Amino acid sequence: MKSIRTALLLGLLIGCCPALWGQLESSMMCVEVNQAGNASVNWTEAVDPAGVFASYTLHIFEPSSGLVLDTYVIDSPTDPVNPGFVNTTYNANTTELCYFVVTEGPAGVFGSSSDTLCSIHLTAEPSLTPGMASLDFNSPRIGSAASDGGNLEVQLEDDPGDWNTIASIPDNGGMMSYEYEVEECSGDLNFRVFKSSSYVQCDQKSNQAGSSISDELDPDPPVIAYIQVDSLSQLAIIHWEPSEASDLAGYIVYRCNAGFQMAIDTIYNPSATYYVDPYSNAVTYIESYNVAAFDSCYVNGAPDPGAAGTYCASSIHLNASRLPCSDVAHLDWNGGFNIDAEITSIGVWAAEETPTGSGNWGNGILLATLDDDASSYAHEGAAFGSTFRYEIVAATTSGAGIRSNKRSLDFSYPGAPAFTSMRRASVADSGGVNIIVDLDPNSEEVHTYILQRKRAIDELFLDYDAQEGIGGVTLQFADLNAATDEMSYAYRVRVENYCGDSVGVSNMAQTMHLQGISDTQLLSNTIQWTAYADFPGSTEGYRIYRRNQQGAATELIAEVPPQVSIWEDDVSNLLYSPGDFCYLIEAMDSQSGPTGGMNYALSNEMCLTQVPVLWVPNALLIGGYNDVFMPVVSFADFDQYHMEIHNRWGDVIFSSDQIGFGWNGMHMGVPAPEGSYGYFISIRDGAGRIYETTGLVHLLVGE
Repeated sequence: MKSIRTALLLGLLIGCCPALWGQLESSMMCVEVNQAGNASVNWTEAVDPAGVFASYTLHIFEPSSGLVLDTYVIDSPTDPVNPGFVNTTYNANTTELCYFVVTEGPAGVFGSSSDTLCSIHLTAEPSLTPGMASLDFNSPRIGSAASDGGNLEVQLEDDPGDWNTIASIPDNGGMMSYEYEVEECSGDLNFRVFKSSSYVQCDQKSNQAGSSISDELDPDPPVIAYIQVDSLSQLAIIHWEPSEASDLAGYIVYRCNAGFQMAIDTIYNPSATYYVDPYSNAVTYIESYNVAAFDSCYVNGAPDPGAAGTYCASSIHLNASRLPCSDVAHLDWNGGFNIDAEITSIGVWAAEETPTGSGNWGNGILLATLDDDASSYAHEGAAFGSTFRYEIVAATTSGAGIRSNKRSLDFSYPGAPAFTSMRRASVADSGGVNIIVDLDPNSEEVHTYILQRKRAIDELFLDYDAQEGIGGVTLQFADLNAATDEMSYAYRVRVENYCGDSVGVSNMAQTMHLQGISDTQLLSNTIQWTAYADFPGSTEGYRIYRRNQQGAATELIAEVPPQVSIWEDDVSNLLYSPGDFCYLIEAMDSQSGPTGGMNYALSNEMCLTQVPVLWVPNALLIGGYNDVFMPVVSFADFDQYHMEIHNRWGDVIFSSDQIGFGWNGMHMGVPAPEGSYGYFISIRDGAGRIYETTGLVHLLVGE
């Protein structure tokens, strides 16, 4: 390029008069390009003190190739004071063109060449970076490769004819570029490059470069500062630092779960810095969230969010537990992940409910301040029956306190049922004791019910058996080892909670021990029993039952009031019974059982035996009044009767196994000889004992 100008200048200077070299000088002022691509070139009027000016020769060349494209001789400018030229031949919208003028005098008088000034050619294309426009343009001095200083202003047309400077770029004399971040949602953007000239007549203006460019650059996601749980509502609150996007229109909040992010709300407020999730369950789970920003460029009428943060941020989640019967609360927590705030320490707080169940929580107390990596704490020494509510507050470098969810813990102590009722202790047919215990129907806790036993000869109750039970259950125990024929037994139930502590005892139940003696002279049996104690109500009285032979049915023979514990049974009218009398006492409760029937308890069964009564005649008279020999027997087992008659040589001349079949004195069909005969009689009483007797009977034969 310099070589072209040098050649031209040399040609002009040939034959030039040195005295005129300083005359006819001119300088380029500006090159302005209009929308049609026509370049208006202006230069200063030639200095002509000698009045020798004749014309201007305008040279046009491409700076990239250095080739002169055209030359125009202008001898009579439209405005001699501000000479110029409008280039309509070459389109300045497609490339930059450089200009310089040579002033000429009359023949033989040469002028001088001006400086070189080029049109500014601007291109505007969408950048490879979404949402950006790449603007490329040249310096007005690119033809001479030397900047004259100053800045080039990159301008954007806001309204038709209204240009707004968006950047100021130092003129480097060559090619320049600028990346414009598109703030408009979509549309045709129009740019130009402007440089103020030192001349008041005009300024340097590029072509207008338009491009249909959309704002494809999404706002950067906000930085989540922390997530905490609201102290009252226990809902998660997400706090973030606002996005710096200039066209920010709002935020979209996402809930994270198992690797998925689901949009839960859209916030149409660019100044918002927090969000309360009305559907959070921060008490039960760690809650994780993410936030994305969106600008005013909607898609199909809906916000078009940018990407959310790389990771979901989480709340701090607290758990609290205690071992049964323990006064220690075990706290553990996790969470607080991927937040911008840096945790410096962990505060463990607790508030006590006073009184328990009132909902009146006292002021929180700081139990401990732990290191930032702490994840558990044990609160010891809580009073039984108290209720505490715990909370974790993490201190951060930003000064914010990050609150966890709250956990309430009841230091309840399992107490005693309202009552434990020993319904009865009744002697079984087998001789053992059956015990029935009714439990408090309103007791909702499982307790251990320990049966305790004390024999009549013991001083203290001893644990015997145990069962677990809950409200409304009826427990049944069996003491198969009780020797109820020998003594009475007392029982009660001791109640233990699941902590192993005794929390109650039932009423006592003492069995009846029945004893008796037989009076063989008065033909009576006297029975006596120990009093029954204690029914849930009171002993209303006793029923006395008797059966008078093995396998016979038991019959009620008397009812006596509760203060009576002895009874005499006259059995003289039962001479022809086996003589074995078994008795049973039934104690009656004044209070009915749970099902409405009578509550009762039985004693042991006790049997008495009357000694058999045997009357044997000493003579019989054949043909007389007493003509059959047979004994009179009472209180004996008549099925076990045997009688024999012997002569003087010991021979059996008569035998009978029937109590009503006696010897009539006959032997082999004829009366036996008069004289004395021996007899042998064997009987058994009701208890199976054998009674034997022998003697002589005198036989007489009547007329």
